[in-house]
Amino acid sequence: MVRSIRQKITLFPKTTWLHAALGLVLFVGLFHGTHETVLAKDYKYSGGVIIEKQSTLPFRRAIAQVQRAIKGARFIIVGEPNYQLMQRMVGRERAGAKGFFLYRPDLGIPVFDKDPKAAMEIPLKIVIWEGSDGKGIIRYKQPSSLLANYKDLGDLGNELDQLMVKISDAGVK
Repeated sequence: MVRSIRQKITLFPKTTWLHAALGLVLFVGLFHGTHETVLAKDYKYSGGVIIEKQSTLPFRRAIAQVQRAIKGARFIIVGEPNYQLMQRMVGRERAGAKGFFLYRPDLGIPVFDKDPKAAMEIPLKIVIWEGSDGKGIIRYKQPSSLLANYKDLGDLGNELDQLMVKISDAGVK
């Protein structure tokens, strides 16, 4: 018992020096062979086309219909931002607002296989807020416009467009 503790104590400084040496090698490796210091890259981003639809349904019913359509399209809701709470945190009140982050693993796989940079565009997001008339307003970015600048993802973008139209239309009627 005493011997194993002593071994751990004497091994600790060696491990710390080893980590420091490896860290230094990695840090120097970032700059070696380049004429300029580049730790980040900027990519052009168009932001995508925004689709907005005015619902004929009351706000809460529009949310329920969109949620049902999301599940029907086999998406997973991976996030639900609470916009009212965020507004209250800064002393403001907001009429109804609901957002969903949507992901479907079988449709996410091609993104990582064909162009991993496109992972910045998933999960998809749809927002519903309450208009002054109490009806829902549905808004999302058109997936094909988000994926247009990435390699070999045009077909996936078109497929996602069709799914988002079905989901958003469910909250309109």
